Amino acid sequence: MNRTFIRVLLVEDEEAHAELIQRAFEPRGGLMSLTVARSLKEARTVVAASPPDLVLIDLLLPDGRGTDLLPSDGEDAPFPMIIMTSHGNEKVAVEAMKAGALHYVVKSANTLADMPQIVEGALREWGHIVERRRAEEALQRSEEHFRSLIENALDIITVIDQDGSIRYTSPAIESCLGFLASEWVGSNFFDLVYGEDRQHVEERIGLTFQSTSETQLMCFRCHHRDGTERVFEAIASSHRRPNGLLQGVINARDVSDRQRAEDAKKRLEDQLRHSQKWEIIGSLAGGIANEFNNMLTPILGFASLAMEEVSADTKIYKRLEHILTAANRSKELAEQLLSFSRQSEPLRQPVRLQDAVEEALKLIRPSLPPSIEVRRSIASDCPPIDADPGQMRQVLMNLCTYAADAMPEGGVLGVTLQAVERATTSPTGHPEQRSFVRLTVTDTGRGMDDDARERLLGPFAISDPTGSQTLGLAVTHGIVVSHGGELSIDSEPGKGTTLHVFLPLRETGSRPDQAMTPPSAA
Repeated sequence: MNRTFIRVLLVEDEEAHAELIQRAFEPRGGLMSLTVARSLKEARTVVAASPPDLVLIDLLLPDGRGTDLLPSDGEDAPFPMIIMTSHGNEKVAVEAMKAGALHYVVKSANTLADMPQIVEGALREWGHIVERRRAEEALQRSEEHFRSLIENALDIITVIDQDGSIRYTSPAIESCLGFLASEWVGSNFFDLVYGEDRQHVEERIGLTFQSTSETQLMCFRCHHRDGTERVFEAIASSHRRPNGLLQGVINARDVSDRQRAEDAKKRLEDQLRHSQKWEIIGSLAGGIANEFNNMLTPILGFASLAMEEVSADTKIYKRLEHILTAANRSKELAEQLLSFSRQSEPLRQPVRLQDAVEEALKLIRPSLPPSIEVRRSIASDCPPIDADPGQMRQVLMNLCTYAADAMPEGGVLGVTLQAVERATTSPTGHPEQRSFVRLTVTDTGRGMDDDARERLLGPFAISDPTGSQTLGLAVTHGIVVSHGGELSIDSEPGKGTTLHVFLPLRETGSRPDQAMTPPSAA
């Protein structure tokens, strides 16, 4: 609206009243322009051509009521309107105001003469109304904008009281945790958090309530509706409402997939570092084995030739036999080195591991001291595995030898074999259920601490002060891994050691994956 020129539309069918109002506006000719219409129809034509800044209109016109000029669909009036009537009463005033009129005046000589001042006052009030309306519309647009952002955000945005009661949570909770937002409003936010993480989350959010100027970052797990856990990163803050009460706002983002990817990456990096260590020691062992075989070949050959040239009942023949026996044992050691370096491919075939274990126990029992008692528990119904029979015997013999060395004063050596189902993790980090044959060798010896246990299966491990079993366990570990299995150790100082070997069953065709039991809440 131009402050120096105000366009007023006067709608009045009584000529005398219209003339009095026109005379009142004449002194303000440079500030106000007055257009006169004699009917509602004529007024509508003027408004359609050029909307005025204000309308002075008689309540009763020949073709309708003055309030009919206002929108009938409930929309706000596009201009201020002052209703005039010769016979006013409270009921008429209320009717006019409800219809959207800004003011209501009763015609008299004084009111008609004061109409320019009434118009100026009405325009000032209308300016306040317009500004307030614009502010309300801007606020509504802002609220709708932020509501749209919150309700369409991928993050879970939650508003809580100081006791953790949820006042609001965004619809993203359904896609992230499987719950409807309405299911958790009024409940306690901390009940969503895994028990192990709850104290940490309560402490962090408590700090935000102590200082509204600080935000807190946190990472925690939440319960999904299906019982699994989801990992979230969140930022929490608090603000004070107009009523003085504090409320907290938590913006939580689901990072479960990223966490799994990072965990899988770390496992692969650890496996790579481990395999590189084994590659180094394997290459070294392979080179030693080849050189060793080259030296053993002439010893075995010439010892055999010499034995053919002397009588079997001579001392020389007996000594040559000892040479040949020692050379053959050295050859077996070279074969172990080649197996360890993985330069010799194992002969894979269906193997009943219970038969290999029984055979190995027969071979090893005579070499054990009498002070060691052997206890066995061999399941006869273990399914076959794909393996090299000789290497399987070698695994058991190496484990039993290690166990016996751990009991120099005697003890109990236990051997157990059974089929098991085991939850494992794929290289991509997803859980899966697989079938294994588990070979367990236990001893009642000195045991070991965590550091020694961790070093024992490394490629450069030393299992005892003399290092006598380093190669045996290293070879055992290499054989197990080459068969797709796993070797693990349970041990505590003074409580003996348990060695577990898990070897996968033969693949006899695909079978449906078995669902994993979801983790229970802590």
